[in-house]
Amino acid sequence: MDKKIIHDHFSTTAQFWRDRVYKSQNQQGVFEYFDKQYRFDYVTEMIPSENSGLFRALDVGCGAGQMIPILATKGYEVHAIDVSQEMVDLAKNEADRSNVNAEINIGDCEGLDYPDNYFDVYVAMGVIEYLDDDLPMLKEIERVLKPSGVAIVTMRNILSLHVRWRTFYRKYVNIFLKNLIRPLIGKPTQTYIAISKEHYPKKFREEIKKLQFSILDDRYAHFYLFPEPLNKLLFPLEAMVGKKLEKCFSRKNVPFFASTYILKFRK
Repeated sequence: MDKKIIHDHFSTTAQFWRDRVYKSQNQQGVFEYFDKQYRFDYVTEMIPSENSGLFRALDVGCGAGQMIPILATKGYEVHAIDVSQEMVDLAKNEADRSNVNAEINIGDCEGLDYPDNYFDVYVAMGVIEYLDDDLPMLKEIERVLKPSGVAIVTMRNILSLHVRWRTFYRKYVNIFLKNLIRPLIGKPTQTYIAISKEHYPKKFREEIKKLQFSILDDRYAHFYLFPEPLNKLLFPLEAMVGKKLEKCFSRKNVPFFASTYILKFRK
């Protein structure tokens, strides 16, 4: 993956991630479905709480910083990194607003600037799908986690019918239709550029076990019934169905409608 494209993508969408991605489940209307809020809440549930002593947590790909006050509330000294300075600035604002003394910096998950055996908890939501190879990130998790430290990683689920069709639709159908119209209105044609990848949950678990991690928990999130672009055209219905599927199947091994997989494992 082109790191500059990924950096620019998150830099230009930083405000969107702060203002329009998350909304508490109990505040969502009947026809609202903030899918990443469910992922966020599931990850939050997986993070152990600590009541005494010095415990450190690292939020990788911290975005606008929504996880920072959660980690602090759970008893951790908080460290956070992101590839985008715009995201880092927003995360620092969130830490200040929440009165959390957090260390927040530009960082790269494939080469962390932290000592060995330093963190008790490592969280990475929506990060690993932007890497060409999982291993450098996983080796860094292994290095910076303390013995018995816990990592929680989310990824895009390739078994999701929605994800598979969306990739095909955007690569072959949507770009073809756009390129029919763009020359007619005086604009150049576009090329589809993939900036992320998908994972097979089973293969990822096998990869984790090869590195001698112990799997503790897993679940699915982001449920979609209708293919793109119908999911947008029928969004009120999609929202109701998606939330119902979250309640019914998040804890079950029925991955075909869930676009996200979450894995918790221990060093």
